[in-house]
Amino acid sequence: MELSNNEQKDKLHRTFIVALDLLDEQHREPDRWEEECLSYALGAMACGLYLAAEVELAAFARPLDERSAEELAVLQKKPRRFTKLMLRHGLDYVVNREQGEMPPPAIDQRLVRDFLGASL
Repeated sequence: MELSNNEQKDKLHRTFIVALDLLDEQHREPDRWEEECLSYALGAMACGLYLAAEVELAAFARPLDERSAEELAVLQKKPRRFTKLMLRHGLDYVVNREQGEMPPPAIDQRLVRDFLGASL
């Protein structure tokens, strides 16, 4: 049985929350692989690309020994960009945007700059 768009969106949102909750339970931020998967999943959900979001959320759950060594090497060269807090704000924005007009998520831009190492 195929899911409706709303059911699919709800399932993806719940899966995304479960992923963040798992990181909370482990008292850690996402590693570089997980961060990439979650940020791509979030972007895909925002664009209505639900299959792509499913693929990224499945990749998030991939065990360490099943992750591509080549991809990990490439990721290690890229700067970190998102914390769990930023990803939660992004998900809130995506979910609430679907319910009507709303302003960008209320995250202090200084936190973003500090995280990225940029000066104010």
